[in-house]
Amino acid sequence: MIFPPFFLYAETHYRFKYFLSFLKKSEPEILVDAPHRLDPDAALPIMLLVKDADTYPIDILSITVFMHQGNKQVYQQVFDLGDQESVASHYWWKIFSVPFTGDSETLFGLLTVDVEIRFRQNNKIKTIRNNNYRTSSKTPLKIYRSKTHLPLFPGWIYGDAHTHSTLTEDQVEFGSPIAASPTLCKAMGLSFFCVTDHSYDLDDRLDNYLVNDPTLPKWNQLHQEVDDCNQKENNFVVVRGEEVSCTNSDGRNVHLLLLGTRKFFHGSGDSAEKWLRTNCEHTAADVLFLKDRTVAAFAGHPTEEVPFIQQLLINRGEWTKKDMSNEYVNGIQILNGEYAESFINGLDVWKWLLLKGEKKFILAGNDAHGNFNRFIQIGMPFVSIREKENQLFGKMKTALFSSLSEERIVSAIQYGNSVITNGPMLTIELETESNNVGKIGESITGRKFLVKIHAVSTREFGKFRSLKIISGTVGKKERNLYEWKNFTDPLRMHLITDWETVTSFSYIRAEAFTYDADGIDGEGFCYTNPIWIQPE
Repeated sequence: MIFPPFFLYAETHYRFKYFLSFLKKSEPEILVDAPHRLDPDAALPIMLLVKDADTYPIDILSITVFMHQGNKQVYQQVFDLGDQESVASHYWWKIFSVPFTGDSETLFGLLTVDVEIRFRQNNKIKTIRNNNYRTSSKTPLKIYRSKTHLPLFPGWIYGDAHTHSTLTEDQVEFGSPIAASPTLCKAMGLSFFCVTDHSYDLDDRLDNYLVNDPTLPKWNQLHQEVDDCNQKENNFVVVRGEEVSCTNSDGRNVHLLLLGTRKFFHGSGDSAEKWLRTNCEHTAADVLFLKDRTVAAFAGHPTEEVPFIQQLLINRGEWTKKDMSNEYVNGIQILNGEYAESFINGLDVWKWLLLKGEKKFILAGNDAHGNFNRFIQIGMPFVSIREKENQLFGKMKTALFSSLSEERIVSAIQYGNSVITNGPMLTIELETESNNVGKIGESITGRKFLVKIHAVSTREFGKFRSLKIISGTVGKKERNLYEWKNFTDPLRMHLITDWETVTSFSYIRAEAFTYDADGIDGEGFCYTNPIWIQPE
């Protein structure tokens, strides 16, 4: 059973019994992927990924990379794999590095890349470009090579808080290898990602995603791969997690992100593994109560509209305000791959929670199943592939004030020491008359205070159009405490407000918006989590 939309590398070998599939081929899925953005001192890592070669073995002979800027070819290289690279495993991947040296060292801005793959199957040599999906566009990968690193302040790091790996695998989708992803992430300027595979995939057999295994080999493999990766990688952290399908207070299936968890929760109600069986093993309240207290718990994409067919056939629904108000919910992942209506709705819900006195935090992720460069998904089942440029791995970012350890990153997420952004960076601090300082996510006691703001952008993400400090008093409404629109230096600001007096339980947060960006998006945004104020 399959239901659009799906967010994935597209699995094309599954089909219903007695049904034909135009997408199915007697070849493994073969595709290339690369970061959509590059730091100025990073080589371009191109990942070649092959799936299901255990059923359809091939010999890869060579790959050829063609790079263009505009209509001009600026780079070509053949990566010869010797006599051949025999591929006969379920998953196989290799990263090819394209350096920027010599004439290419000064190449910045938008680049397009085509990758030609030559392989042998059953003594027949075949050539494909970028992927072998039927009906896909085969259009070049788009990479923006920046002249600057991501804008940051000391002690802050960037990451993606909602991603999927090869352990998310079923009838229609699969994700990227955990071990391969840090190389692509570091080239973009990221320092961590959270791997949050589906609960209904993590209870499957390793060799058959249609059969559950009570010994949980996939769940155990996830922990082994995360541990191996964190021991191997320098200056990068993979955070283990689970995206749990559970039942909300309306009896609908929703997704709960558990970050840093080592306890598995079954959740199969929306798996489509068994016809018309849509009951989840746990309610959201049960999972939240039973999880370890050091685990960060966030409502996954809580305000995204659920398609009617998913409501009808797999009982999917949206998070209710009652569920989000649960004391063990740390926050809501309202930014999920794109600045869209669901995000605006999520902001409204978040403000409602804050004004009730709920200390809830916001989080950004992309729900990417691989898809570092282009989102490729099943369009019409068994008939067509659909592509888009949203929900790319690392596009929407969570920035944390944290050191590089899995435990510290989970803690920073749990306690809201974070901002969400697609590029520009903004932080705030509160200082009281007694010189106490409150940072993002913290609570502070005082009556008079100053707000200190630090904001930085680059030409890639645009000049600051506006910057707002917003004050909220519990039980009342939010108001703009300060707003700036004209800046002497539109790329960097250090601002201090006048003294403000607080008489009620309140919070301060900030928003920034940019425009005229040289990068792909054209404009940017950043939202901080609150600082809470308790009057003396």
